[in-house]
Amino acid sequence: LLAILLLLIQPQTSYASKFQSIASIHNATRQYINDSLNTSIDYKFRLGQIDSRLKLPLCSEPLEIFTAKNTLKAGRNSIGVKCNSKKKWSIYTSAIISIYKNVIILSQPVKRGDFFNENILQFEKRDISGLHAGFFTDPTNIINKQATRNLSIGSVISQSNITEPKLIKRGERVTINLSSRNFEINVAGIALMDGIKNQNIRIKNI
Repeated sequence: LLAILLLLIQPQTSYASKFQSIASIHNATRQYINDSLNTSIDYKFRLGQIDSRLKLPLCSEPLEIFTAKNTLKAGRNSIGVKCNSKKKWSIYTSAIISIYKNVIILSQPVKRGDFFNENILQFEKRDISGLHAGFFTDPTNIINKQATRNLSIGSVISQSNITEPKLIKRGERVTINLSSRNFEINVAGIALMDGIKNQNIRIKNI
């Protein structure tokens, strides 16, 4: 009975050893991702499924893992796996990488035109792979700016949500100053449009 069992098991073991296991491909891919990402980054990832019916020749060399630009990014990544032994082969799999950073969100809602201040800003760890509109990590880039639209509590603030404050409003009286080395002229004017810092606007000389 033992001899019969050995005969039945041996061909299966020999057959399986001729092919690259899915587990070995996944392990090599995991190692590549962990080696490529900065250890100071808070991240996690999920590998794509590989068809268990795939029968690739067993590679006698270490598997080569590569990406299109030799970089990894937050979100979905296409990852290549290559065997450079005598029986060459290559396949592509995928990995979805989530990278977490402390980004600035609102601790209370704001209305369009409201000014941002430090009392309504807070940090929260978010997966930046889903923040396609962008985000801020430095509050100094937001404080004293104006909201471009209504924002609810918990909103991640992006560049499109802020604008420089209006220093001049349309219809306001302004002073037009013309000067050179030998003289200076000041005349009254009216702003024909709103203006922010360093912006050129049209003004009517009255």
